[in-house]
Amino acid sequence: MTTRAGFIGLLTGLVATLFLMYPLAVAGPDASALWRWIAVFAAAALMVGGGALAGRRSGAAQPARCAALGGLAGGLAGTIVFCLLGAAAAGLAGAALPLAQATDEITRQRLLIEAIAATVRQTQGTFLACFLGGTGLGLLGGWLVCPRRGSPKDVFDKSAPQMALNVAITAAPAAVVAVTLAAAVFSRLADFAGTQPDAAALIGSILDLPLAVSLLLVLLSHFALTLVTSHEAQQAEHLCGLDEVKMAAYVGIGVAPVLAVLLLLVNIQLFSKPLVWAALLASAGMSLKSLQILLRQILPRRASFSSPQENRQKIEAQWFGTIAQSNGPRLVLLCIGCGLAMILPLHVVVLSTLVNLNTLLAAPAAPVEAARRLFLTQALVSAGLMTGSAALLTGIYLFYLNLGRWFNRRNARRAN
Repeated sequence: MTTRAGFIGLLTGLVATLFLMYPLAVAGPDASALWRWIAVFAAAALMVGGGALAGRRSGAAQPARCAALGGLAGGLAGTIVFCLLGAAAAGLAGAALPLAQATDEITRQRLLIEAIAATVRQTQGTFLACFLGGTGLGLLGGWLVCPRRGSPKDVFDKSAPQMALNVAITAAPAAVVAVTLAAAVFSRLADFAGTQPDAAALIGSILDLPLAVSLLLVLLSHFALTLVTSHEAQQAEHLCGLDEVKMAAYVGIGVAPVLAVLLLLVNIQLFSKPLVWAALLASAGMSLKSLQILLRQILPRRASFSSPQENRQKIEAQWFGTIAQSNGPRLVLLCIGCGLAMILPLHVVVLSTLVNLNTLLAAPAAPVEAARRLFLTQALVSAGLMTGSAALLTGIYLFYLNLGRWFNRRNARRAN
């Protein structure tokens, strides 16, 4: 189910980007307001349609799951639009400040801080609009196509890769890393702003919004991991599958304490912010829930499964699980999903903003021209990171797949 919803969301994001490309990237400021509104409404309609298609094609029968899969497709589509187009459009905010026309160094420093704050605020705000807007539109589309009569039971294809579980396992640590780097990077920028007179009001704009966005991603990924862990613990049919669910529970348990320790090491002053405490408390609640799932669901079910008796089979189960029976193309799809989950939190929170700042502020004499180059730069960086992470994981897992198959054949020959 999740695989189809994710694939549909990816395609929807690419098509929506094509609709928005002319008024934002090609025509730019010369595009009429009518063209802009037409493109925006077309992109919104595409996300509703993508959510509806994801809800229908995923095979979900429960209304809540159908709507959730539509929201997944819409959120992914909105994120793709942001990465390929929206981040660069947001970076245009920094070009509005004429740094090159400053008459003295104090004025230039003040304008520089305002440009940094405007770029950070606009970039993060645009991501929230794309992601939350796409999620909401996708939810609407998924809800519109959900069954209205009765509540038939969903049927899960257990031969398909565990996309939801593996992506959630990847996304939660990736979001924690994104929070840590966001706190480190934007704390430095806020400290730089604090050295200038009359800049106290801009410090919050530089640090608080990226921190809030990254913490939101942590909570969403942690929540998804908690739900999926409980669901997969009930669906597991053999010991190797349950061991993977057990690993997911360990990841869920560790999110809150690891996040707290990393934030403490990066900047202890962050704990004076109510937002940080609220996020940590919510994450701690989900970590405790994961501990409960481990103790009450996973470990008792694990004890009920029989383990391999032969030593070779024990070694294969311990090191390779059931990967020898995996389907190669489906494993590649799983790697693509995990690759996106691995890089997207870091990119949308930190890297996209840094690309905007570097491109715009490195050429203050011609900020508008530099801003126009942002569209190409952001698209190349985004596509390169997503492709690179997916290709890296694919290479690792295909090597592991072939190694597992070789070990399985070796065991079979020795058994005969």
